Amino acid sequence: GHDCCETVKVALCASREGHPVLVVAEDSFQFIQDEAYDAAQFLATCAGNQQALNFTRFLDRSRPPAADVDFLDEKVALAFRHLKLPAEWNVLGADQSLTENIPRETLMHFAARLGLLRLTWFLLQQPGGRGALSIHNNEGATPVSLALERGYQKLHQLLTDEEVREPDSWSTLSHTVHSGDYSVKYHRRLDVYMLTAEA
Repeated sequence: GHDCCETVKVALCASREGHPVLVVAEDSFQFIQDEAYDAAQFLATCAGNQQALNFTRFLDRSRPPAADVDFLDEKVALAFRHLKLPAEWNVLGADQSLTENIPRETLMHFAARLGLLRLTWFLLQQPGGRGALSIHNNEGATPVSLALERGYQKLHQLLTDEEVREPDSWSTLSHTVHSGDYSVKYHRRLDVYMLTAEA
């Protein structure tokens, strides 16, 4: 999960109270653009774009195997989490003049149709995420009814329970706080903080 393709220099540092920070080792590695990155970029830009969202329905007709869907969910959701979305970005798209009673396809319909649990969790945390749950598409389905109709029990619970917890596999992932050209990332499983500076 990363927000752009670039070469990154990583320094491993050690510190003790009363002593200067010591650089133990340094190395560089390359972030590359992959299918998950492309998919997250595409989905982020097609929020509210009915033509693009209708195009995504071909994935539903191809019925990828469950293992592929789980892999897609994990990778795309992670890529989505690391995108630098504009401050005005909304799950329902930029056109907020649309009222909720106009039938239309949303990113939440896309995620619910394929059973993408982690992506749905991410979208629920974004502006317009909860509002998308009550929107009907042209077939009269809401994201909640799609999850129920397809037998996605965990996803249906995620969409209907107010106090539902984050998907389990994400409990080991990182949490990032951005501030200008700097970000602090906390990796829960390793109990490690990383400070990143854009250069």
